[in-house]
Amino acid sequence: MSNKNHIGYGLTAAIIQFVISLGLYFAKLNTEKWPSYLSTAILVVIVILSCLDFAKKNPGSTFGTIFANGFKTTAVATVIGIVLSVIMLLIFPDIKEMSLEAARKQMEEGGKVTPDQIESALELTNRMFYAFLIGGILVGSLVFGLIASLIGAAVSPKAKK
Repeated sequence: MSNKNHIGYGLTAAIIQFVISLGLYFAKLNTEKWPSYLSTAILVVIVILSCLDFAKKNPGSTFGTIFANGFKTTAVATVIGIVLSVIMLLIFPDIKEMSLEAARKQMEEGGKVTPDQIESALELTNRMFYAFLIGGILVGSLVFGLIASLIGAAVSPKAKK
């Protein structure tokens, strides 16, 4: 099992997601909801491709080894994605303000939250922005990466018993 493709595939996923995030920022679409679906779809596809490639290059691989490779790909993409997201926020600090304003608008349109509750929520979010960002990326990427790894391992050719 010498093929360690998880680093290359993970790096590829993170870079593609980062380039798309930059494009969305410059197009002023980064506070829309659909880009998160696009980013998740990219991760899922690349993790599945990583599993398929691993199984192809390592005939006789088991479900467990293929799954582990997919999850390693997810871990690499997640760590690099977090680093790139923090760098992007440091370079473009207005992203934070845009995100807070979008959250305010969403809460106001919902109509179920009082103005005081909105202010409290936004104050907390502002103070804990990086923690929420990192936590959101971790949870979202790892959950969908886990699912993609399971799918990738399930559809990959495995060793005969």
